[in-house]
Amino acid sequence: MKTHVKALVVGGGAVGASVAYHLAKAGRDTLLLERDELTSGSTWHAAGLLPLFNMGYATSHIHDYSVKFYKTLEAETGLNAGFSVVGNLRMAQTQARMDEYRLYATTAEAVGIPYDWLSPAQIKDRWPLVRTEDLVGALYHPTDGYINPADVTQAMAKGARQHGAEILRRVQVDGYRWTGAEWVVSCTRMEEKGGNLVPSEERFDIVAEHVVTATGNHAQRTARLLGLKIPAIPVEHQYIVTEPDPALVEYRKTQPEHPVLRDADAKWYVREERGGWILGPYERNAPARFLYDVPQSFRADLFPLDLERIEEEYMSMIHRIPSSETVGLKDDYNGPICYTPDGNPLVGPAPGLRNMWLAEGFSFGITAAGGTGHYLAQMMVAGEAEIDMAALDPKRYGSWMTTEYAARKNEECYEHVFILHHPDEEREACRPLRTAPCYDRVKAHGAQFGQVNGW
Repeated sequence: MKTHVKALVVGGGAVGASVAYHLAKAGRDTLLLERDELTSGSTWHAAGLLPLFNMGYATSHIHDYSVKFYKTLEAETGLNAGFSVVGNLRMAQTQARMDEYRLYATTAEAVGIPYDWLSPAQIKDRWPLVRTEDLVGALYHPTDGYINPADVTQAMAKGARQHGAEILRRVQVDGYRWTGAEWVVSCTRMEEKGGNLVPSEERFDIVAEHVVTATGNHAQRTARLLGLKIPAIPVEHQYIVTEPDPALVEYRKTQPEHPVLRDADAKWYVREERGGWILGPYERNAPARFLYDVPQSFRADLFPLDLERIEEEYMSMIHRIPSSETVGLKDDYNGPICYTPDGNPLVGPAPGLRNMWLAEGFSFGITAAGGTGHYLAQMMVAGEAEIDMAALDPKRYGSWMTTEYAARKNEECYEHVFILHHPDEEREACRPLRTAPCYDRVKAHGAQFGQVNGW
């Protein structure tokens, strides 16, 4: 076991595995620590979608890199990452939604992401199971689709090992100490007792010049150990899997698989799954979880279902795909997915700490993992990334950020995944948080307010 390394990565989900892969490929002596098993966090229950649609320049580059990178892993590692390149169809019920897509298309063009515009008639001609009479059109990405989260993580982990990285499982980080030149990381070997993961008596230190935290749902614990405020708090996300749909099974006898379907105005995604459908809604009132810590007993676990909360979205799926009305439910999931108040992850140097790097707060972690590892490794090795990463800078949230603020804003961000976005939009949750002495006087005169750094 290595005890002194150039780079230490903490967290063995998709993001951590990608960071370890890219650092090792860049020639850095790298060690990855995972407190349980690889993919045992949100990675294992992720739906594995790879949406290229994003209005942010940096995140679009990150997602684009991931989609291209995942297609190369099998040739390099011999492991099939389970990438189904079926495309992604974003449907619009209104002209306002189409305007939003047109705005996004400008970013896609800048990044070099291919796309096509489809009319309702073209959608119906290609995918007759989809109801289209109330659609205005759609934006179609032919190069993306979905992937198996566990398989792609294991492929990146194998690639990291091939480039010289070491991966240790069942090791929990309990403390960080900066000596002035390097980090001393206190670790505990974990062991399983009665189905729970508990600390053993074995303690040891690992010395690293650089540390990257990719701790997912455990970000609040990481924040306490580092003395930081990190607004990465999970929100519940439910999705359901139906029994086989006879109409879909018949269709697939002669036709290729449907693209990932997204009805943004109905707030859901749908994709095929073994002759049936997966429905993933982004509904109202999904609660934040683990505001302060993840219970020691919570491993690859799920929350109780709240199907009434997604009834509206389920009925809208039946409207959009009428053949799904008669099929039963086979599986259902309700697990934690990390968010930040603005939906962008926290990627870059930790504020006020030398050689400490954050890769936290990924609501689309499978999509972003590959690109995050690539560009973060560039920042660490070359001093900067080849793209502007300012929108992801962890310093955008300072000491003014409270736990309550992060939780409520993350719930709002989850709900807004498919809500119509406008340039420079201002959202209402947790405002006003900090106000100037003149706030009440200018408000009485009809002032309109925005939010910057909590003000």
